[in-house]
Amino acid sequence: MKKRNRAAMFVLAVSMVTTPVALLHPLSSYAYDGKSSLEPIQLPEDIVHLLTELKEDYVPLMKDLHVDSYGGTSNSGYVINLSDRKSIITTNTTLNISTNAEGDMTRFVLHDVNRDKTTKINKKEAYQKAVDFIRNYIAVNHVISPQATLSFDRASELDHLAVVSVYPQLNNTWVDKETARVMVDAKGQVVYFQQDKVKLPTPAEVADPSKTVPLEKATKEWQDKVSMELVYDESAGKLVYVPDQLPTIDALSGEEVPSVYKTTTNETMKIKGTADMGIWRDTKKMEQMLEKDFGLKLNQRTYKNVKEDKKYKNSDIDRHEWNASSYQSAWITLDRKTKSPIEFKLDGSVEKELEKPLTHDEAKDIAVQFVEKYLLSKEQAFSVKETSLIENLPGWADQNLVRPISSFAFHPEIDGIPTKRPLFYMEVDAKKGNVVLVQVNDLPSMPATISKDGIVKDEKAKDAYLKEANLRLAYWYPKVGTHSAKLPELAYLPTADAKSLQIDAATGAVEETWLEWKASD
Repeated sequence: MKKRNRAAMFVLAVSMVTTPVALLHPLSSYAYDGKSSLEPIQLPEDIVHLLTELKEDYVPLMKDLHVDSYGGTSNSGYVINLSDRKSIITTNTTLNISTNAEGDMTRFVLHDVNRDKTTKINKKEAYQKAVDFIRNYIAVNHVISPQATLSFDRASELDHLAVVSVYPQLNNTWVDKETARVMVDAKGQVVYFQQDKVKLPTPAEVADPSKTVPLEKATKEWQDKVSMELVYDESAGKLVYVPDQLPTIDALSGEEVPSVYKTTTNETMKIKGTADMGIWRDTKKMEQMLEKDFGLKLNQRTYKNVKEDKKYKNSDIDRHEWNASSYQSAWITLDRKTKSPIEFKLDGSVEKELEKPLTHDEAKDIAVQFVEKYLLSKEQAFSVKETSLIENLPGWADQNLVRPISSFAFHPEIDGIPTKRPLFYMEVDAKKGNVVLVQVNDLPSMPATISKDGIVKDEKAKDAYLKEANLRLAYWYPKVGTHSAKLPELAYLPTADAKSLQIDAATGAVEETWLEWKASD
């Protein structure tokens, strides 16, 4: 792999090089359309160089793309847009690239409506491809995640992608704050890259790593607190034990850091769904729901189906938006083929919050009612994992910024055993008095019954897990909801490898599985 010249750090597809571009003004130029009387111009040399190496090493699909537009200069950074567009209705693939004034690539998004989402991703090969990309295009000092995670983000059309995250360092210590991510598809092609600016504290503002307790002491405390849960791994079709509670250990005291959340798991809850799933096929019915159940005044909001444009005709999703300049906006994302919901989201302030916030039990009732009325059309058993805030938050948490959110993960249950991933995940805002987020996962068909005969005991599963699980020292930002502490604390955290381990319940064997990637708030 050839080393990149930092001065030639950004461009897009090679077929673009042969595509004439018409200059409109110094900071913006567009692909020549064959009709303009403007003289075509050549793309800057550094852009040509970048596009060429991207095509050769990371994005073979670029051979079919041309430059639609580009803007900027070598002093300000570039924005480059490519596609296979032959007409407004035949676009299947687009590529967007951005660079900054230093010549670093900051964003790279390849959208291909025909992307393979069924072939199994080779985890090792995808990881190596992403690491190679990171080493060539991220110049700052960083730590690369030791393994790839898997994105299930259907709402953003970033599902079925291997993700490798990048983190900063401080005092030669890993900082648990994702600053960049690279996503690789099943064909080993880089399809997404995002690099964010993160301001870190000075070394003098944080604790000294040399003052920490020995790793052995922290490990013993951590191992005493770890618990395991028996679940049905729907992707593997078998029973496994997974870590349920993974505590954080204060690296200065060696004691467990108290959680800001209270988490409980209910006994089996049978929900009798009465949902008319046809509501998601009818925009008028969705609007009636928003007005009646959520109090949105739609005459004060602008409606748009962002995937209705002809250039998105082959998209996997439909996204309906009711946007407001003030107060709440509503976004509903649907699977285009089945018209089933993927995500429901309300964002923004309400005109008037409740004088008396909902209790956690009242929030739970609202979440269950939403499942009954809008998501489930049959009777089904669930194990519901509930999370709510503790009453007295720590001093770093700004009470004015923390939203009183209760969350509920509805795991389908078979013979008393929950699935590994939930079917529904919901958040209820106690001050707004309603559901503010719903996510629906695409789970495979479940067996009618599951037998626990002959499985290993949970004590044996925990022992097997602890023999392989390790901790690492990190600067860790305590967090509640989307609000983080201003300064990180030194803590011992489980490694990514430790988080991805599970125990085969039939054999007691330790297995490495995909860890789910979730976007940072």
